[in-house]
This record gives sequence, C-alpha cells and structure tokens, in this order.
Amino acid sequence: MNPSEERYLNRELSWLEFNSRVLGEAMSPSNLLLDRLKFLGIVSSNLDEFFMVRVAALEPNPKLAKEVRAKAYQLIESQNQYFSKIMIPELEAAQMVQVPIQNLAESQFAFIKSFFFKELFPVLTPIAVFEDKPAPLLMNLSIYILVALVLSSKPGERKYALVEVPKNFPRMISLPSEKGYQFVLLENLISCFAKELFLGYEIVSKGLIRLTRAAEMTFNEESDEDFAQVMAEALKKRRQNNVVRAEAVAEDAQALAFLKKKLEMEDEQIYSIGASWLDLKGVSQLAYQPLFPELKRPLWQPRPAPKFEDPKDLWETIKQGDIWLHHPYESFEAVERFIALAASDPDVLAIKQTLYRVGQDSEIAHLLERAAENGKHVTVLVELKARFDEEKNISWARRLENAGASVIYGVAGFKTHAKACLVVRREPEGIKRYLHFSTGNYNEKTAQIYSDIGYFTANEELAHDLTIFFNMITGFSQPMSLSKLVVAPYGLRQRLQRLIKRETLRSIKEKPGLIMAKMNSLVDPEIIESLYEASRAGVVVKLNVRGICCLKPGVKGFSENIEVVSIVDMFLEHSRVFYFLNGGEDEIYLSSADWMPRNLNQRIELMVPIEHPKNKKELKELLKLYFKDNVKSWRLLQSGSYERLAGTSQEKAFRVQEYLCQQAMQLTEQKRKVLPQELKPKKPQ
Repeated sequence: MNPSEERYLNRELSWLEFNSRVLGEAMSPSNLLLDRLKFLGIVSSNLDEFFMVRVAALEPNPKLAKEVRAKAYQLIESQNQYFSKIMIPELEAAQMVQVPIQNLAESQFAFIKSFFFKELFPVLTPIAVFEDKPAPLLMNLSIYILVALVLSSKPGERKYALVEVPKNFPRMISLPSEKGYQFVLLENLISCFAKELFLGYEIVSKGLIRLTRAAEMTFNEESDEDFAQVMAEALKKRRQNNVVRAEAVAEDAQALAFLKKKLEMEDEQIYSIGASWLDLKGVSQLAYQPLFPELKRPLWQPRPAPKFEDPKDLWETIKQGDIWLHHPYESFEAVERFIALAASDPDVLAIKQTLYRVGQDSEIAHLLERAAENGKHVTVLVELKARFDEEKNISWARRLENAGASVIYGVAGFKTHAKACLVVRREPEGIKRYLHFSTGNYNEKTAQIYSDIGYFTANEELAHDLTIFFNMITGFSQPMSLSKLVVAPYGLRQRLQRLIKRETLRSIKEKPGLIMAKMNSLVDPEIIESLYEASRAGVVVKLNVRGICCLKPGVKGFSENIEVVSIVDMFLEHSRVFYFLNGGEDEIYLSSADWMPRNLNQRIELMVPIEHPKNKKELKELLKLYFKDNVKSWRLLQSGSYERLAGTSQEKAFRVQEYLCQQAMQLTEQKRKVLPQELKPKKPQ
C-alpha cells in the first residue's frame, strides 16, 4: 500500500462505478418498468456530462483517457443491450410501441405526413457539408440525420448533408391508435420524408449522429466588463469546443468516414449505437407522461412541515427553537414560506441569499424579486459559474437587478457553492436575524427528488457569523475567525482534519472513536490520509458516499476499520452530514461541501454545527439509518467495484428511503391504513 496509486481508487473509474449502480437500478426487477426507464435516462444524462467534463479534461493523458473511454463504452454497451433486448420488448408488451414507418397503418401514415408538412417542414434546414470547406458548426447533444446524396443526372458523385432534429418538438410523436400508446421517433419521421429537403437528388443512405463537446469555458473573472456579459460571450464560444464523442447509427461506412474526417475525430471518439435508440435520456421522457400509472410508482407528495403549516408567528416559532427539515420527505414549501413572509413583512429590512442553481421559473427568485420591489434591501449572490445552469442564472440575475436587488456574481477565482439565507427584521427588542442553511440548492424542482436537509435558526452567534460571511463574499472583508460557522476555502479543510485527528487521538481499544459521514463524493487525498490514520488508530469510520469514492476501504492493517456504502434509490441522496463521537460529547455538522479538492480549495462553502440537543440527537439517528439499509445499498470493495448488500435470512429487510416515507406519511395521515404498494414494508428475506 505504499505506492500512491495503490492508496486511492481512480476518480473517473469510481464515477463510472456509480453509474453502474444507477444502471443496476434500471435493471432491477424490484422496480416498475417506467421507473427503470427513468434510471436508464439518468445514466445517459450522467454519461453526457461525464464526457463533456471529465473525459474532455483527460485528453492530455492519452493512456488514462483510453482506459476511461473503454470502461465508459462498456457501460454504454450494457445500457443499450439491456434497453434493446429487455426493455423494448417489455414496453411493447405493455402496449407502448414504437412503430416502424413501414408498419404504419394507412391512417397513421397520413397523420405523420400531414404533421411533417404542416409542422416540421417549415422548421427544418438542410446543411450541406462540402469536401473543400470548413465543417458546419454542429450543436452539442443535438441529433442530426446524416444523408449521402447523388444527383439524378450524375449518379457517381456523392454529396453529404445534415438535418438537425429540432429540440423544440417531442421526441416521441404520438400516433392515432385505439390500442395502447403508439408513436414514432421524431428522427425516423423526418428521415422518412428527407427527400423533400433535397429535391433533384437521390438519397443513397441515411444515418444518425450525435456529438458531445467539451464543456470548459475560458473567461477573465476580474475583467472590468460586466461579468454577466463576459459569461454570456463565453457560453457562445463553448458551442465551438472540441468534439470528445460522436454517437452514430450509420450503416454507410463511407459517409461516417467522411464526417469523421471533417470533424477531425479519432476512431476512439466514435461510438456505434447499433440496434439501440440514440439518446436514451430523451427516450426516457416516456416515463414522465401521464400514461400507464400502474407501470411507475406514484409521485411522492412531501408532507407539510408541521411548524410551518399555519403558525401564528413564524418568527416566534424559529426563535423558540432551531428547526431542521428533511426534503423531499418534508415539503420545500416551508422554505418558500419563510422567504415569502420576509418579502411581505413590513418589519423585515433586508434579505441576503446565495443562489447556485436557479430553476427556470424559480419561486425563490420570484419572491426575492418581489421583496426588492417591496422596498426590502435585497442582496443576492448569483453564481454564474454553476456549470450548465449559467444561462438561467444570468437571466435571473438581470431580472433581480431590474427589480432593485443588489446582485453579486461571486468571488473571483471561486465558485460560491454555499447555501444560506439571512433575514434582518426590526422587532420591539431591537434588530433580530433569522437564518436558513441548506445542504442543497434553493430549487423547488430538485427539492422534490433530491434528499437534502435545511436548518432554520435565530441563534445570535450563527447570525453574527453569517453576517460576516455575506460581507466577505459581497465586499472587501478579509476572511475572519468565526465562532460557529466554518468556511471554505478559509478553514474548512483544516477544521475537518482537526476533527478527524481529535477522534484519532481520543480513540482507545476499550472505547474506539467513531466517525460517521454522509456525502456525495470523497476524493481529497489529505482527508483520505487522515481517515486512514484514524482507522489505524482503531477509529470506526462509517462513510455513506453516494457517488465517487477514491478511498480504498477494508485493507488489513491500513483501512480495515473503514466501511463505505452507497445508496441508489428513488430520491437522489444529496445531503452532507458529518458526525464525530468526541469521547461521548457528540458533534454533528451540516454542510454544502463534499470532501473533494474543488470544494475545499476552490469553492466558497459552509459547514454549520448543530448544537440544539434534540436536533443533534435526531440527526445522529437519521445518519445511523443510512447504514442500516440492506435493500438499496451497495458496499465498496478494495478493488473499487461494488456489491449490492443483501440482508441475511434472519435479518429484516430495511430500505431507508421507504422507511422515511412511511414515517412522513404516518405523521400526517395517522388514520391511513393502506400504503401504496412500493411503500409497503417488505417481508423478511
């Protein structure tokens, strides 16, 4: 275990292992058909981002890039094979049928012909590709029909063209049918009538191509120009980034070779889809239609947070004691109510908030806009560098500015990933501050499917610290020593290492130390080394890491006291919770930060201590539940692969997300006797 490469698992391969676990859910017969299709779409979406971000960054390291590509293509192949051989027949058996054009009934063909000429034809634009001219700019992740043509008068001279499949049309075009749900894929419909776009030519062959481009951007954060405008220009330039992958459905090798040469691609960048459908992320939208409800679990309805339902005085409720909420088991509407009240309360003077990923029609952003229009002093830090959400964030930043809010675009050189809101209110006793911290984004859409924790408090010390924090990120305040909050990159790494070291030093054989931590990713080598040292000292280390984990657990004499599990279930596990036994004087923290170099070194993050005794106890018990799951949990092995946990015949099956749903339902529906099928307790195995 001395060579450094043996101490850590590879980050990229670990990420692919995570998506293998997601694919495992897509293949699991315990999930209903359309839920499995959703998981299949998540795998595709994740792989798109993986190629745009991680594979693109590996290009300077050809050996590693080749290994990672090979592993990624194996995963894609498994996904496509499963979809083609297992899922398509199951969809057809359930009467959700993609009808080949040649099999359409006469009335159905008449329908698609009319649809093509009335709806599609005016929108489509054929793009000629010339041998002696630069390649046209093809959009990232768009599907194109690749056409080989010959003039009727010159049958030997080939020409090539592309037709983009428009993204503002449904991918599946519903057909008139008296039986089940029948549809044609949009690309097949366009391909059927492609000759109408190339009058005078004969079509020799047709194929499909979908490009993935690198996602990096270059810009000067300290430019004197408007940073939102700088980002907007950078986004335009990103459209021309290098191609890192081309997915192809093409039997015409000559046509594909021509396009490969024009786009300056290498053989290893081209992945042949074969018999599957292109872009399963788009295909997975079938699962979100209001059809066939029996083929998917009912949409979970978060329970109202009791203390936020209709309090006589919400401010007084928060002053009486800190409140933590667990989304999506408890509704995110509590957060919206908090900000809505602040926006309309005449005694509220100011609202300060961070926004990282803002929804397209964000209720939170609307409320902040209203607060500014109501004369509140609203300060919003909108992180324009939130990857793939830049355009939405720029749009909201402009709107908030127009409403009169002070909009800050972040700290130069760092992404602001912290999630916090500060409300300043004038009360008879004087100025009072109310706070909300979160492990996840202020985004009501993702709050329905991401598992996150929010924390409300009026604690004076935390309020003082958060005020300093906002002054630091919006002005010129130097990072200061705070009494409660811990901020990255100005001390979070050091605090975590001190906490782990303290546990290491206090651990004795008779009473070993204990660290429990839940996060999305564990990559940072220094933190991993500290955990290895703790393990050697006898500290029991229990890690629940949803995604990437570079720590190698269970190595005798080195990391044998470290256990790593990962839960992949109906909600995306997103909360970060850290627990330290501390000789019996438990400490527990919530954070926006994973244990990764980027979070600890290049991002503005927060870690919040939970000191309210009742809340501390409840969060500790919650954390322990995540290590009891033996239905949707996977254990990390020394090799870097994962095995699905399975309870013994004597052990009762326990699924943590199912249990938390049951608890939420019992609190609000005590009289309800029958639970939905997917939430019923499982029989012991």
